[in-house]
Amino acid sequence: MAQSSSKYLFSKNAKAGFTLLELLVVIVIIAVMVSMLVPSLRSSNRHVIYAAERMVLLINMAQQETILTSKVWQLVLDSNEHHYRFQQLAGMEFEEINRKPLAGAHQIGLAEVNKLEINGQPITSEIAEVYLFPTGEQDSLRLVLKSGANEYQIAMGPVGPAWMEKL
Repeated sequence: MAQSSSKYLFSKNAKAGFTLLELLVVIVIIAVMVSMLVPSLRSSNRHVIYAAERMVLLINMAQQETILTSKVWQLVLDSNEHHYRFQQLAGMEFEEINRKPLAGAHQIGLAEVNKLEINGQPITSEIAEVYLFPTGEQDSLRLVLKSGANEYQIAMGPVGPAWMEKL
């Protein structure tokens, strides 16, 4: 029996190459792998947009809380650790906010901090502070996040809400 099967494998009538079914299976496997890769490439960009939009919403909420509590607040940006947090002036020192959703450290996301300016001055240090005052005034902020080829700017002027835009 072993001899007859080996004769078939090495006979002159056997053709070399792949069958149509084998080629279709390979094409389907490649298509599935590509379909899994494309959304993951887009998702990193989506995570950056989500993180930037969340930051804008939290800054605007902190502005409102500053006015309601009649206390000075600050936004502390840590570009090295890629996060930010809010603090409130209590006496002579700032203390962490413990009310959700403003409590704790918030991740900036997968993006790199490409540019940071406060009151028009470039900031090169790892920690930056933006002050929010109960009068509705605040430090101006310009934060540019870069993700791949895309850049997103989070900004706010001396008065008014923060906003985000794609550059």
